[in-house]
Amino acid sequence: MPYSGGITVEINDVSKLLEQEKKEYIERKAKEYIEQGFSKDKAINKAHQSWRTYIGSKIQEVIFKLLKEKLSDTNSNLKLTTDKELSKSNLSPELEMVKRKLAINYGEYLFLPDADIVVYKSCHNDVKILAIISVKNSFRERGFETTYWKLKLLSSPVTSHIKVFLATPDKDDEISYKAPHGNPKKMRIILEYELDGLYFLKGSFEETEKAKHFSDIIQDIIELSNG
Repeated sequence: MPYSGGITVEINDVSKLLEQEKKEYIERKAKEYIEQGFSKDKAINKAHQSWRTYIGSKIQEVIFKLLKEKLSDTNSNLKLTTDKELSKSNLSPELEMVKRKLAINYGEYLFLPDADIVVYKSCHNDVKILAIISVKNSFRERGFETTYWKLKLLSSPVTSHIKVFLATPDKDDEISYKAPHGNPKKMRIILEYELDGLYFLKGSFEETEKAKHFSDIIQDIIELSNG
């Protein structure tokens, strides 16, 4: 799998490779914050917060590039975009259609769900959104927000067909197993029940019909497209 610098890594090593940057990144950011006038403790705390944002965005970037590369090999008309891209102004007519077909109605307001990656099909000057993929490195915060968006999409006949997937390296085994040592993991159980698929970028996890290795997501997307 391609990664910055031309290095090829296995899917399972994505999080591990990025974590190797952690010490250098935090030291560099803490120094920047100290130069801005923050105390040492405050600077280190802010550097750790910055790291969590950074690694989350980098994992999303790697997954997006991998999916784009793999889907291009299928000779299909499947395309990808992101909620950040759809939030920009002056969209192309195609992306404008994607945005309108993904938006959720809140009375007089329309908002896009948090969709790190949007998978859609383009055909005959029209688009059909197949799935959104939420990418999470950690579940300590906002673990259930993806289930919220799934339920909101289900509530409208315009968006109820859209599948919601979650992709994660889950390096701390927060949702990798349903009931380790006999202790049920509420977050894993609810996410698997409510979402359409959990995809792990790691080798060790409890596999089920809906919990799979990330390498299976391409085939699942293609089958969804053909359905």
